[in-house]
Amino acid sequence: MEENKYICPKCGSEMIAIYEKPALNLTCPNCGCKITTTKWDDIDLDDTDFEIIIEPVSNPSIKQIKFISNFSGLNFINSKKILSEGGSLLIDKAVEIKEKISLLKKADIRFIISPDFPY
Repeated sequence: MEENKYICPKCGSEMIAIYEKPALNLTCPNCGCKITTTKWDDIDLDDTDFEIIIEPVSNPSIKQIKFISNFSGLNFINSKKILSEGGSLLIDKAVEIKEKISLLKKADIRFIISPDFPY
């Protein structure tokens, strides 16, 4: 994927871009011209509610149960139940779901996302 090149409107030099979400700061190393604008990723603008659904595990480990308990705020018994039977764990927006996905993968918890998660 090719990165965008920003050209200084004053002197024509290539500008240095620093992205501090959502601000895109452009600075010309030649003349010092500065431009700031906003830049949003698609995931930031997605207003869809996504659901994380846990797939059933026949014999969940204590480690998995503790993880789900800490992750969701459920007590130990309910965490074991959701792991054993499967079911909805969380409904949230895309940005938050993306963060949660990485945690679930690290903990080796099997899940699906509904609707399909494009990020």
